[in-house]
Amino acid sequence: MKKLPFTIIHKNNNIDFFFNLHSETKNSKFVGQISEELINNVDKFLKKNSISDGDLLQALALLIATRVYISPFENEKMLQLLFKMTKEGLSNIESGKKSKIGNS
Repeated sequence: MKKLPFTIIHKNNNIDFFFNLHSETKNSKFVGQISEELINNVDKFLKKNSISDGDLLQALALLIATRVYISPFENEKMLQLLFKMTKEGLSNIESGKKSKIGNS
């Protein structure tokens, strides 16, 4: 299975992990770049505005629904794949290497 090395910072913890990529991934570099760009832009927006987690999740759901709808694949199969990959991603993060940063 292809794996994408990725790092996030959360609550003064650096978390290094490997995200399980789909076997038909065309370009893992682009997956990483798009993910980093989206995460950074969302973080910047959240820092500027007072946004609830619920509102953020609704916005992400709208984004995903739009992308699934306009994709050439069967919507239900895409949603099942996204759910599976999200669950695996959470597991990947949980099992990642955590190290404290800063003065916490």
